[in-house]
Amino acid sequence: MSIRQKRLDKGWTQSQLAEFCGLSLRTIQRVEKGQKPTLETQKALAAVFETEVSEIVVNHDIDESLLSEDEAKELEYIREKRSFFNHLITYLIVAPFLTLVNWNFGLAIGWGAWLVYKALKLFDAKELFGAGWEKRELEKRIGRKVK
Repeated sequence: MSIRQKRLDKGWTQSQLAEFCGLSLRTIQRVEKGQKPTLETQKALAAVFETEVSEIVVNHDIDESLLSEDEAKELEYIREKRSFFNHLITYLIVAPFLTLVNWNFGLAIGWGAWLVYKALKLFDAKELFGAGWEKRELEKRIGRKVK
């Protein structure tokens, strides 16, 4: 459970928690925003929450219930992008072994084709070289907007 959640469960404000711990309000704010607390800060928090130091965790999770619809879509895109790059790295490591050790070209080619499909879908290939591409390239090269 995050520090913020532990504090809210007790019904405390950040100022109250800081006072109870003997820490600054700014330290509490930093810890709740995800900055890693020092060992001394962890000990102070553990004492106040009557728990072990190992139980004091910094929460890096995103509270998706607080996101707007557009933000949720962007988060989904970010997760798809991370997944794609994880698959790509795995492919680049495993595919040579598939082809060299097992002579399994079909699997490597199929997996590669799937990755190309995912890349085109993820990075919107139409936008890469679509109608606006020439205009964007020209504007970059001449250093001004074109009408």
